[in-house]
Amino acid sequence: MSLRGIVLLACFIPCIPVCFLRPFFGLMMWTMVAFTSLHKYTYGDAAKLPWAVMVGVPTILGFIVFERGLERMKSRESAIILLLWIWFLFTSLASTQTPLFVHHAQDTWDHMVMVSKILLMTFITMGLVKSFARLRTLVIVIGMCLGFFVLKSLPFLIMTGGNDRIYGPPQSMIGDNNDFGLALNMTLPFFFFLAQTEKNRWWKRIFWAMFIVTIPAIFFTYSRGALLGLLAVMGLMMLNLKQRKVLIPVVLLGVAIAVLFAPEAWKQRMNPTGEQALDKSAQSRINAWTFSWNLVMDYPITGGGFGTFTWSLFRLYAPDPNDIHGPHSIYFGILGEHGFIGLGLYLLLIASALFSTYEVVKKGKAFEDPVAVHYARMFRYSIVGFLVSGLFLGRQYFDYFYTVLACIVVLKGLCLEAWRRGELLDGGMAEESRDGEDEQADEGGAWPAQIGAGAQ
Repeated sequence: MSLRGIVLLACFIPCIPVCFLRPFFGLMMWTMVAFTSLHKYTYGDAAKLPWAVMVGVPTILGFIVFERGLERMKSRESAIILLLWIWFLFTSLASTQTPLFVHHAQDTWDHMVMVSKILLMTFITMGLVKSFARLRTLVIVIGMCLGFFVLKSLPFLIMTGGNDRIYGPPQSMIGDNNDFGLALNMTLPFFFFLAQTEKNRWWKRIFWAMFIVTIPAIFFTYSRGALLGLLAVMGLMMLNLKQRKVLIPVVLLGVAIAVLFAPEAWKQRMNPTGEQALDKSAQSRINAWTFSWNLVMDYPITGGGFGTFTWSLFRLYAPDPNDIHGPHSIYFGILGEHGFIGLGLYLLLIASALFSTYEVVKKGKAFEDPVAVHYARMFRYSIVGFLVSGLFLGRQYFDYFYTVLACIVVLKGLCLEAWRRGELLDGGMAEESRDGEDEQADEGGAWPAQIGAGAQ
């Protein structure tokens, strides 16, 4: 075992019993393992250890023994997730019993197990995050996990002059440059709204700095899908938020940094009318989407099941049978693997989550709760980044996406409970701003000063 592995294991093992005794701590450990994959930077036996299972199992057991937060799971979104989970099981059973799809039966069940772990931890997150303090901690941990890789990439960007792409942790869900760009688009709203809601001046400065440097990091993933996601997120934020007076110069600074380092290779790749506009990567996407559509025309109810993007099926349904790739789209991925019903449930889940953020914003403004409004918008724009960048990426089972869904469920439940008691989301404990900043709400004028620094 390498020295890195020994050090990581020495830090990790004492935390395992704590995960059982303090399940929320276990959830934070699981989040860090899932979002950073630090064990992938080790060598030998350490890299092969089931790190997520090592913290996930005691966390689940601790949740059952000490927490039992089942009431938080009673929501519209959790019901749809459960239906989707059942449908995934049904399509897996159907595909493994269909002669045309039986050749990838093992891959189907492997995917089913992986997705089941993600969905299980989604429900555990809903149950464990019982207070705004816990929700805030979870959001900050996620932001810092992704922020670590942004800061890690900055020296590389400067040294290479932006000529090379930046990637996430190896052999992880965000290891590819496109997936890393997707994750950063989802994290960008976290930095912005945390900078708005945090009371500590140094925390605010940290999150503003992370917001600025994440913009060029997204640029230099060299992902066109990530660039479109960035444009969508920033465009909607500038259209809808009163903080555009602050947002516009900050965005311009981030873009200026990116353009300053942008080499000719980046400009050619991003040019929609250039030679690379329909390069091999773009053509592969069209080929995979056509394959998915052709397959689902023959199997409209269940699709082909998990892992159906295989060589033998591409020979039957793809325009170019030799160009074999994954779905290259969250939408065509769900459609090809789980049919129109699966896609319908998936889109219903997304619509329900976005509507919940709308409800929180509307009621939060009525109850004069700016922190609730900011957090709802944070999660809404994070999902927008996922939806737009996901047009071109096959990350339909992205654990980050399901974590954001869990956060929306938690936020809505916490807000309704607080407002029922006549309190604000943060317990009405916010202190008045001493920074001399205007306290104004997005889309609604100024918030009363007595609500405190959460509206900064």
